[in-house]
Amino acid sequence: MKVFGKPMRTIWPTQDGEAVEIIDQTKLPFDLEIVCLETVDEAAKAIFDMLVRGAPLIGATAAYGMALAMKNDTSDASLDYAYKTLFKSRPTAVNLRWAIDDLKALLAPLPTDARNKAAWHRVSMNVVVQLAENTFVIS
Repeated sequence: MKVFGKPMRTIWPTQDGEAVEIIDQTKLPFDLEIVCLETVDEAAKAIFDMLVRGAPLIGATAAYGMALAMKNDTSDASLDYAYKTLFKSRPTAVNLRWAIDDLKALLAPLPTDARNKAAWHRVSMNVVVQLAENTFVIS
């Protein structure tokens, strides 16, 4: 979408790749507020509190949440915690379930030292495709 004539996405990784930023959709259309998500818990809260809306964006946020969980702890316990936490944030969301199922299936069999890189690679590919298929320009 365009905001003040500048193209923007509704979710994107930060420049340093350590977090994800979203447009808080509860503030639209009167205010534009960017929220930084640094943990899986923050991603789940953004989904639960409806800061992100629409099936593709909910799925993308969940996928990023899984990657954020792998940032500092790639253990099986962290993977399970991320999956359960994100699922509980919106249990009926089909795109969310698809995203976390996909990431868990990819990451679970990998050695723990390969999970962070694999998660971020998969998320970057899936989010680009998911949002591209469901994006339109507002002038």
